This record gives sequence, structure tokens and C-alpha cells, in this order.
Amino acid sequence: MDNVVTVVSPGIVIAGSVTGKGPLAVSGRVDGRITVEGDVRIAQKARVVASIAADTVEVAGAVQGDVKATTAILLAPGAQVEGTVDAKRVEIDPQARIKGRLVMPITLPRGVKPPQTRSSSGW
Repeated sequence: MDNVVTVVSPGIVIAGSVTGKGPLAVSGRVDGRITVEGDVRIAQKARVVASIAADTVEVAGAVQGDVKATTAILLAPGAQVEGTVDAKRVEIDPQARIKGRLVMPITLPRGVKPPQTRSSSGW
């Protein structure tokens, strides 16, 4: 029974923390925090007002909160994320939207130094 998916169905609202081993599919609403060892999928009509931490996160709906994945984050067409998106690999469909920050680690070749940090003006 390793392939059992936990589902938050349409019309269901969870207020609080969702923790455990995935996969987790959200088609309803979660307000709070999602921390899953495994994959999380946010369906097209789902709404999440929570921080998400998982191995892989796929967003097709709306997320208000930080999204962090150890492996990858996929923002599908119509996805809307307001918060920090943080993963080693991030795929963003041209019809997805982010309002916040994108954080990805960078590995420079040996001998190449990172650019100097500029002033706080943003450019």
C-alpha cells in the first residue's frame, strides 16, 4: 500500500498542519502548514494558504505561502504562488504566476567567484 494518496477533496477545508508521508493531493483548501515526506500536488481549483515543504511540489491552483521542495517544484498553467519558491529545480509554465522570490542553488565551476552583492536598491 505504498502508492496510497491522501486527498483533500473539493469542498473540504483543513485549518492547521498537515504532516506525514506523501503523496498528498489537495483539491480543497488548506490553511496552515503542509509538511510531507513525498510529493504534494495542488489541483487547479485548490487554494492553499500555508507554507509547503515536500520532496516535490506541483502547483496548478493558488498558493499563498512559501513553497520549498528538496527535489523540484513545477508551476503548471494557471498556477498562482504568492511567496518564496525554493528548490534545486523549478519549472514555470509561461501561464503560471509568481509574486515573491525564486530561490535556486547555483553551482559555479571551479575558480569562478559569485558576483558581488549590490546595494539594496534591487538593481
